[in-house]
Amino acid sequence: MSNFMREWQMQIQSYSRNIRLFFVFNLLWNVGLGMYSLVYNLYVKALGYEPTMVGQIVGMTALASALILIPAGLANDRFGPKRMISIGAAAVVAALVLRAWLPGAGGLTGSAFAGGIAQAIVSATILPFMANNSTARQRIHLFSFNMALVMAANVVGNLAGGFITDLLQLAGMGEVLSLRLTLLIGAGIAGAGLIPVLMFGKEEEAASASMGGVGQPPSPVKGVRLKAAMKEHRSSFYAIGAFTLLSLLSSMAGGMVVPYLNVYFEDRFEASKSVIGLVVALGQGATAVAYLLGPAIARRMGEVRAVVWLQLSSIPFLVLTAYTHQFWLAGAGYLFRQALMNAANPFYNTIKMKYVHRSLRGLAASSGEAMFNLGWFIAAPISTGLVAKYGPYQGYAWAFSVTAVIYTLIAVMFWYLFSKDRFKPAEEAEA
Repeated sequence: MSNFMREWQMQIQSYSRNIRLFFVFNLLWNVGLGMYSLVYNLYVKALGYEPTMVGQIVGMTALASALILIPAGLANDRFGPKRMISIGAAAVVAALVLRAWLPGAGGLTGSAFAGGIAQAIVSATILPFMANNSTARQRIHLFSFNMALVMAANVVGNLAGGFITDLLQLAGMGEVLSLRLTLLIGAGIAGAGLIPVLMFGKEEEAASASMGGVGQPPSPVKGVRLKAAMKEHRSSFYAIGAFTLLSLLSSMAGGMVVPYLNVYFEDRFEASKSVIGLVVALGQGATAVAYLLGPAIARRMGEVRAVVWLQLSSIPFLVLTAYTHQFWLAGAGYLFRQALMNAANPFYNTIKMKYVHRSLRGLAASSGEAMFNLGWFIAAPISTGLVAKYGPYQGYAWAFSVTAVIYTLIAVMFWYLFSKDRFKPAEEAEA
């Protein structure tokens, strides 16, 4: 245990000022978004809309993100992450406030579309920013710690969202008003994350240059032209294509269940908002612990094997959640599935950055995110349609079962594509 703590202490101390400021941003950002995401679907339901309305809102958000993500990634490569994150984060906060104040159907879907565009700008910058401000040796730990931080922040946000809403209702406030006030508090906390973003300095070019594998700094991002890049970095584009396909399949699977887990617990088990917040928070906490253990798992098994093993081991718990009638079993299944499936994400991103040239990281990140949102757009109406047609037991059982089949296919494909050296690494880890 002492070696484990010492390893993490040394890693965190080695990170640059930009990375540490980024951690502060991500903490505030995800506490606020954690509150918002827990409550928002319940807010829409409290307004009197059918479950299909939640699917429409998720679909509009995902469609907007899918449309803008690749241009946002290219803009990140051209203008840099500080400017893009600042613009995107400010726009996200504005959209979150609008979503809480516009109760009409047109207002809900329109503000969701605007929020999807803004969130895409932020999403397209995060992975390239971390990669450009770190060395190859730091990356597994960096991605793992960042995702653990996101999960921990979501734990706080989920717990706070459920607790504040129930507290306001106990104080005599109406359901809709209490949910709306909780949403606005979450938006305000997320908005505070802009402060550390504005303090970002220039990227650490010396560290970035050491990742080039040939001892030369990478080509300046602004000078890269797409056609020339496709010719010079052909293997990187093949890798981007492979990851893009996997992202589409993964998002179609996740989009069947992930956006509706809070509604699932309320519909099937009539759980209170505080209990839902507790279960979701415990799932995020378990995932945070799994992220911190991730580098040790990767050393023992290898990154590719770790991704496949973690994803496959999560599927029985997904099936358990689909078919159980017991709340405690559904909660336990959710916790283990959440931790095991998401624990693979740091290795997944490390592998992606390994095979993609630095000048194309914005495109790589945004392509994957675009497919992720496109998959949610496709899956959202299917999932809510199944629940509307078959009810809260059979409908969710069908949705979870389809997700399990697709996740199994993804694990097999990932093993086939990356267990052998089918792509040329764009960088070599430092000795």
